[in-house]
Amino acid sequence: MTETCDFLIIGGGSSGCIVAKRLAERTHGRIILLEAGKSDEGDPAATDLNRLDEQTADYDWGFRAATLPGRPAELGYARARLLGGCANHNDCAFIRPPDSDFDLWESLGATGWNAKALAPAYARILERVTVETAPCHPLSRAFLDAGRELGLPDVNFAREVRSGVGLFPLNARGSLRQSSSIAYLHPLDRLPPHLEVRTRSMAQRILCDGRQAVGAETDHGIILARRGVILACGAIQTPQLMMVSGFGPAAELRRHGIPVIADLPHLGQHLRDHVAAPVVWETRAPVAPWEICPFEATMMLSLDADAPAPDILFHFGLRVREKYGDDPRLGTSGPAVKASPNVTRARSEGEIRLSGPAMTDKPIISLNYFSDPYDLPLLLRAMRFTRRIGETAAMRAVTAAEVHPGPQVHSDDEWSAYIRSVCETVYHPCGTAAIGRVVSPDLGVMGIDGLHVVDASVFPSLITVNINSAVMMVAERAADLIAQS
Repeated sequence: MTETCDFLIIGGGSSGCIVAKRLAERTHGRIILLEAGKSDEGDPAATDLNRLDEQTADYDWGFRAATLPGRPAELGYARARLLGGCANHNDCAFIRPPDSDFDLWESLGATGWNAKALAPAYARILERVTVETAPCHPLSRAFLDAGRELGLPDVNFAREVRSGVGLFPLNARGSLRQSSSIAYLHPLDRLPPHLEVRTRSMAQRILCDGRQAVGAETDHGIILARRGVILACGAIQTPQLMMVSGFGPAAELRRHGIPVIADLPHLGQHLRDHVAAPVVWETRAPVAPWEICPFEATMMLSLDADAPAPDILFHFGLRVREKYGDDPRLGTSGPAVKASPNVTRARSEGEIRLSGPAMTDKPIISLNYFSDPYDLPLLLRAMRFTRRIGETAAMRAVTAAEVHPGPQVHSDDEWSAYIRSVCETVYHPCGTAAIGRVVSPDLGVMGIDGLHVVDASVFPSLITVNINSAVMMVAERAADLIAQS
């Protein structure tokens, strides 16, 4: 079966839902949004932040990242497989990046993507998305008090990003998620008639006529697009779909027998992510249930005096369980909490490669953590600070002992070995189809007409904070650019 629309949007995550709704408001032609996973509507496991535990394996693509030097096991690399994407699969931290992040983007070639230009996009998000903080758990309060003992000020991270302690702003209203599917598309039966959302529909290949993208082959037939094909599959699967379709590093495509339409040597390269490592404490008493989510409190540090914004961000976790990606070697004999600092603008770069010529072949994810000499020494300094947190009166009142890495770890070499052994992702992949390398500032793929990328793939550099708010800002700006094209 072959059908035709004006815009075909592939990927119904944080960016795709916004672009679909905004284009439907500004244009009158037929728009089809494809999502390979199921719908989130009416599914409490997807929409209720406090019921994340109920999500099963079919909510996720089940990707694994390659082993790293010093780390014996692969990393689970969760990527959501449902409408709303990872914003229906995460803990809803929602912080606007500091202006310096976006001004750096422009200096790297993303003309028109500076902080001033993006401010209206963020304002439009807040017209639809509720941002709140969770009620503060007693153990989260102890973590914040510990930061205050160490001289850090209180910060309202919903208003500014600077060194200090505070609660995570959450894109949630109570426990109801404010993902882009919920905030922009629900209820699905009241969408404009020219916007159609199709779940359980997977794009297999982008179709081209010469150097013009004209549609996609899906598992339900061919869809042609008169005005454009828009990719919003995320920083892992957007480059994968492009590569299996004939765009990307020519040698990589030929290795899998894929005819080369456009040699894009940077596609799939320059993968950036936030890398973290945890300090785990057993608690004196069982961890009481949290009201909204287990990651309420954060702390930001500026260890480098010359850094334009904090270079360390903490996630304080009220759970330590293997089901949520914690290394089984971090197990404890009793109840526990953890503090995981991450390098906010990590410089190490990985890549996405193909394991086969089809979208059903899982991509090879090489994170390449600590390949840049900037990252490990900075994280090591943050881990030493984390131990100091555990030694404060506030934390000693609620914790019994540091169990990981444990008091036997002292030297730089011991800390470095521990960090390499248990390092973890914060699930913030970006940069694999960056502005200035793969797409132009209008988000069009270089050398190909009618093909746009609108997700975290286009980030020219890693941002200081959790990336979901920035992904939504990219989508709001993308809708402006594409509607005008």
